[in-house]
Amino acid sequence: MKTSFFTFLSVIIILINKTQAQTQQMNINQQPREIVKAFLQIVRSGKSPERAAEFMADTVLANQMNAEKQETIKRTPQNYSEHVKEFKALYGPYEFEITELIANDNKVYARWKQTGKHLADIGQFKATGLPLIEIGSAVYRVENGKIAEYWIQTDRKGFDLQLQQNEELTTHKLPNGFPFTDAVALGETLYISGQIGTDNLNGKLINTDFKAEANQVMKNLGSVLQKHNLTYTNLINVTIYLTTMDNYAPTNEVYQKYFNGQFPARVCIAVKELPLQANIEISAIARIGNK
Repeated sequence: MKTSFFTFLSVIIILINKTQAQTQQMNINQQPREIVKAFLQIVRSGKSPERAAEFMADTVLANQMNAEKQETIKRTPQNYSEHVKEFKALYGPYEFEITELIANDNKVYARWKQTGKHLADIGQFKATGLPLIEIGSAVYRVENGKIAEYWIQTDRKGFDLQLQQNEELTTHKLPNGFPFTDAVALGETLYISGQIGTDNLNGKLINTDFKAEANQVMKNLGSVLQKHNLTYTNLINVTIYLTTMDNYAPTNEVYQKYFNGQFPARVCIAVKELPLQANIEISAIARIGNK
């Protein structure tokens, strides 16, 4: 009886020790993950960049994983703190979301989405105030409870495309050789030149179907308004040119989506032909300010 009891007790002790060992191993595996998670949520998020020293070693190897030229730079907690503050100057109080976090021993993979606004010049691109999204990822190596090294990648192509698109939205460049400007301000009134459905990135007409073309016209009109810090609500008079009145109904269907029931005065005119074989053109007059 005693032998059976001691055998049972031994089995229980072995199971307890095994469970404790597994728990300790789990804690060891989870610790780097929690360190990186806290670092991203507290420091990289821009909430408290001054706390970088709590999560980073005195010197951290930062591997920049660029296809054309990989390089490794050394960062200190203070240096990284300034780095994050630069982000805040560029993008304002951005939103930072961790979208993936995977740990394997002392290495942790993280992916994130950062959403801010273009508030300062970036290279050749002037500040626009428009949204900018960065998708990035990194592998962090944790040693002695702190981040010692990381390998980082960002979606640079997608980021550059956003910068280009935002520039087009705010400048609305006209093709070379056209002897007019997109708008002229006189006193408290803005006179907007006729807009057709061209893509601002390549200057080609969007003519897959009429509604797509009409939508592009309205977007181009909105881009000119935005350039002057105005919106569709500032419009007081609109003139629409159509090559056929068969498109009158679909024009109204597209047009009304850009207003909240308060419409400007409007004229619709049928014409024989429009530039670039466009089917619709819109010119407008807008008030500057809220008067």
